[in-house]
Amino acid sequence: MLSFLVDDFLGKHDFFGARSVLLSSASSKTAFGLAHLLHTQRKGVRVIGLTSASNAGFVQSLGCYDEVVTYDRVTSLPSDSPVAFVDMAGNSELSAKLHRHFGDRMKYSGRVGLTHRASAPDEPELPGAKRVWFFAPDQIRKRASEWGPGGVATRFGAAWSDFAPTLEKRLTVIEGRGSAAVKQVYLDTLNGHIPPKQGHMLSLMG
Repeated sequence: MLSFLVDDFLGKHDFFGARSVLLSSASSKTAFGLAHLLHTQRKGVRVIGLTSASNAGFVQSLGCYDEVVTYDRVTSLPSDSPVAFVDMAGNSELSAKLHRHFGDRMKYSGRVGLTHRASAPDEPELPGAKRVWFFAPDQIRKRASEWGPGGVATRFGAAWSDFAPTLEKRLTVIEGRGSAAVKQVYLDTLNGHIPPKQGHMLSLMG
């Protein structure tokens, strides 16, 4: 749903004049969903995934990124065309590097997630678009008003029906039960030990 709402928001604003969209933490599930929507429905928009070297192979295998760039090479991207940045990582150092690299060609910089847990409490003012938080409930309320009863659900259902068949080939779902299993997956996630191809369904009930 979050992927769907970000895609809708960007499309509604014609990508703020950008024709390339950068997604940090490109291996995350939300980035995967958004990249799929952009790749299949937004013709003319180039989708660039930013990821760690260890996850680059997985991100490339998803088949919905036009280009995959590791974090240590982001300044190798051409800086002469406008871009929109959807930040799932929340890494202040990475964001600053991208803003300084693209300057005024950074047309949108939306903060969606904090997968890296490396966000500085007081970020300096950066070149290009002001960094803003994307707040999903605001977009839902706006579209519910514009599309009428059932409008959001109908459109999301169509997007999900198109995306769901790709998941069986890309992700492995692992079920865990009991507080010990939940705790272990939580700690493994915090420490970056969960492979991106895994999805975990957990229950506190043993």
